[in-house]
Amino acid sequence: MSEEPTYKWPLIFLFILLTPLAAWTGWRWASQPDASERTVQQPVTQDTGDIFITSAEPRNVAALPASTNQLVTLERCVVKMVQATDPNPPLSIRDQPSPTATVIAEVNNAQFLDVVNQQGDWFAVTSPAQGWVPKGLTSYSCNTKLAKIQTIPKDQSAGILGRFIGTGTHVYKLSLEKGQELTITGRSGNGQMPTLMSPSQAVLFSGPENGESDLWSGKLGETGEYQLVLDSNFQGYGYAFNLDVE
Repeated sequence: MSEEPTYKWPLIFLFILLTPLAAWTGWRWASQPDASERTVQQPVTQDTGDIFITSAEPRNVAALPASTNQLVTLERCVVKMVQATDPNPPLSIRDQPSPTATVIAEVNNAQFLDVVNQQGDWFAVTSPAQGWVPKGLTSYSCNTKLAKIQTIPKDQSAGILGRFIGTGTHVYKLSLEKGQELTITGRSGNGQMPTLMSPSQAVLFSGPENGESDLWSGKLGETGEYQLVLDSNFQGYGYAFNLDVE
């Protein structure tokens, strides 16, 4: 009887080792989604330290400047909408937060995009398409803003300024005492003034009527936290006004 070839057993042993590996590799390849089935990377909730997108309760963060005045402290800033401002339009919406990612849509400048989150220097948008755009190629500000105005000295004005991109509401809180006189002076020249709410939620001032000056002054009848509220009304605008307390 002839002898078995000396190379036969090593080949059999190698075959036994490779067969399970090949089967596993084939299963992994088959289980990968086809390119047409892959979805856009879902945004991960993340605080950046300067702007945050969240549905959680308000908390103290260092965010976009609420004012140039040091008497104002920004407590909450939520960016919900941005406007395309690409110097080389159109602005590309990509399927990943990367400049080399696949472009899934393009938008013209001045078009609004709905924001749901951010990752690093990228905004996650859902409209007009779901994907990612660079923050640096958009114009944005706090759509929801909550700010605290510190005690205003008698010889000093608190300068408040801000801007809306799209929809939103800005609220400034100020603790005042009964008998004090508050003066609100508009500085923007566009008639955009805040609504003044008393601690009991009574409307003390809702902005100038047609032809009236951007000025309101009155003696306060309650002690507590007053609110100055501005609404975008879907238009978007900039505002600036001074507060003086006597």
